Amino acid sequence: MNIICTGISCSGRKELMADFEVLCQKKGVRIGFFNVGDFMKRAAAESGVRFTEKVLDSDHAVLSLARRSAFYEIVNLAHSYDHAFIGLHACFRWRGVLVEGISFRDIESFPADVFINVVDNLADIAGRMQDNPQWAGMRRDEINVWLDEEEFLTKQLANLEGKPHYTVARQHNLENFYNLLFSKKKKFYLSYPITLLREAPEQIERIRAFGAKMNEKFIVFDPLYIKDMELVGTSQQVPSKAASSSSETEPEEADENEITTISGIDRNFSEQIKTRTISRDYQFIHQSDFVVVIYPTDKRSPGVLSEMNFASRYNKPVYAVYSHARSPFFENLCEQIFDTVEELEAFLENL
Repeated sequence: MNIICTGISCSGRKELMADFEVLCQKKGVRIGFFNVGDFMKRAAAESGVRFTEKVLDSDHAVLSLARRSAFYEIVNLAHSYDHAFIGLHACFRWRGVLVEGISFRDIESFPADVFINVVDNLADIAGRMQDNPQWAGMRRDEINVWLDEEEFLTKQLANLEGKPHYTVARQHNLENFYNLLFSKKKKFYLSYPITLLREAPEQIERIRAFGAKMNEKFIVFDPLYIKDMELVGTSQQVPSKAASSSSETEPEEADENEITTISGIDRNFSEQIKTRTISRDYQFIHQSDFVVVIYPTDKRSPGVLSEMNFASRYNKPVYAVYSHARSPFFENLCEQIFDTVEELEAFLENL
């Protein structure tokens, strides 16, 4: 199996590859791990070219040649293994523009069987970038856009080759990730009303513990592997200029770009984070075989209902735990509804 794994800089892709290599070695799997960037630097050095942290300022023809040389060497080395795992960028966001990370010609030289895109918490990526001279100046909104572009291009490459594509969180259970690649276990997305349960974290932990338990039999995609909404949802609101104006003075017109949270997120960026969160969770559903809904409250959750609707549109069965009065609209979205988690678990054991 040939695996292409993408991810923006500081996304945790390299760390995931390193951890996964250790796991594969323990399991005795003959799999080679190759990071294209390392091979490019070596190829450039052999030609007397030294890449620095400003490598993306280099002539694009030079970068393309170095990458072609790297792929040529990797393809030859990969023949010594049963499987090959290649880490690279689909693209770079550099000085406000997109820079090619891989070309269609490169993909043709290494026909992949599966494409993986690694994502992580925006705050964690931004923190790592601040410690990296090459990326220290990148703003969080730029990082958010780059994450979206990397995932989109990875998906397009997979579609071009007619191969599966998965978005995987850096925090995804490593053994579960192994099973995603090397087993035929079914995959499900774990849906639950996160916003409604923020005041009851013990319920969230019980639901996530159920998901972790199911890791033994299924590939589980948990939306809280990524916690970008904490930048928006749990930040305390600070008074805006308009709200703090005296009643005796003319109120100032609200500025949509004004920073209104202690996390320094303005309204526009807040909307970007929300949109990307929805898009990513829908991708988790799209790459799953079915959806499991744990709904421990009778309050309405637009997020869960939207995910159930999305699953229904793509013919993904929905199995829900809901013990309250059932609307026919809710029932219509479900393949089966259970009163308790224990009943659901017994059902899934025989699925």
